[in-house]
Amino acid sequence: MRLTKLSILAALSGSLSMLAAPASAAAMLFSGGGAFTAGQNVSVDVFVSNLGPQIVSAYDLDVKYDGAMLSFFDVFFDVNLGLPSEVIEVEDGAVSGLLDFAAVSLLTDSELDNLQGDSVRLATVQFTALTDGNTDSLEFVNWGPFNDVKGRNNEIIIGQVPEPASFGLVALALFGLTLTSKSRAK
Repeated sequence: MRLTKLSILAALSGSLSMLAAPASAAAMLFSGGGAFTAGQNVSVDVFVSNLGPQIVSAYDLDVKYDGAMLSFFDVFFDVNLGLPSEVIEVEDGAVSGLLDFAAVSLLTDSELDNLQGDSVRLATVQFTALTDGNTDSLEFVNWGPFNDVKGRNNEIIIGQVPEPASFGLVALALFGLTLTSKSRAK
């Protein structure tokens, strides 16, 4: 009987390790920008690349920038989410140097499939240069429950995803407790 329990637990833990593999190799990147001089308008494109068969259906991003070098001017949302799409927010204020912007597509996944390729421009962010410098300090920050990029069926493709192995370990513990309580009852 003990060998059977161990066999079941080993098979279950082996299958859980396969679930822990990353779902997508998609990546966020900035394009454009580069070196700038004081007073210059600076435009930076925000892309998702390496989508493969995936699509982008919604996103909420925080972009950190050096507020001593750049002043936020505007965000222009790209049509790669289709028109109509709903711009949820553009916020730059509470924390100097942190830009929060989001959009949701109102198109179906199949319509987005026809519109998007392996690399998708989400938006163009514009700044005014306060000093000489470059855009190397731009970075995506605060990945969490509300900052992510979603794809097909509203699945998170970039961001903080609940780890399947953690859920599996909880299930495994509950399964073990059930087996233990049944053997003690006999």
